[in-house]
Amino acid sequence: MTSQIEGISLRDDLRFRRWNAAITDLWHVECEQEAGGTYVSQAPRLVAFLDCVGDARVQVKAAGNELRQDQHGQGCLSYIPAGMEVSSEILGKCRLRHLDIHLDVDAIETCLGTTVDRTALETPRIGFCDPRINALVRLIADDLENGMSGPQIYGDGLVTALTAALLEPRKPETLPRKRGKLAPHHLRKSVAYIEQNCGRTIRLDELAQLTGLSQSYFCSAFRASTGMPPQQWQMKARVERAMDLLSQSSTSLANVAASVGFADQAHLTRVFRRIVGTTPGAWRKETAA
Repeated sequence: MTSQIEGISLRDDLRFRRWNAAITDLWHVECEQEAGGTYVSQAPRLVAFLDCVGDARVQVKAAGNELRQDQHGQGCLSYIPAGMEVSSEILGKCRLRHLDIHLDVDAIETCLGTTVDRTALETPRIGFCDPRINALVRLIADDLENGMSGPQIYGDGLVTALTAALLEPRKPETLPRKRGKLAPHHLRKSVAYIEQNCGRTIRLDELAQLTGLSQSYFCSAFRASTGMPPQQWQMKARVERAMDLLSQSSTSLANVAASVGFADQAHLTRVFRRIVGTTPGAWRKETAA
């Protein structure tokens, strides 16, 4: 591995151990303001930030592109493929403890008894979290930290389990399925029903039954078709009916409110202002002028 660092110094001796399928290095370093470095390894590796003491922000870049920025990087995992340059910048003074695990792919395939997925092997993952890997990383780090020479089979088992979790084939990310719009005849039927019955409370299950859809699907599809939920469409229909009454008669605002389904004049005024942009009284005067 080759590296160029600035403003980073060891606090304790580097602790490392060779396993059948990996070499593990435990680093405890002091970082000055705006410290950083660049690193290239001929083996794929996992870097795990275990602890960060101090008010600093750790910024990591891979292949020239910034992929992740964390406030502390505590518990943060980064997988870097073989030969890929990665750089780090630490903004603020801090003390960092991190574990590097350099993987031997041939030995890993022998241990696992299968070929490692090449897509997973060649895809960088910067700043991710995985509870399984975090737990295994800390067990390995504790063994190194305490100077314990645990049985080889113990460490090899941890490394094998960690590698299996790290390099398992990645499942393609699936986007949530978008619900579609209402069929045109369902939309016409629903709108007509709302406008005919807007003066009373219309239950969502009534509208869903008109189309044979579930309540949640109907509500989502209605919004996709009209840009608003059914309840808001009903309020719009009430306001339009109130506008007809206001323009055709001298009925009091209180009576208009009651006739179109609002609780009182104040309720009519609030909804009318929100939808039309003015009060019912002002609108009546403007249209009468």
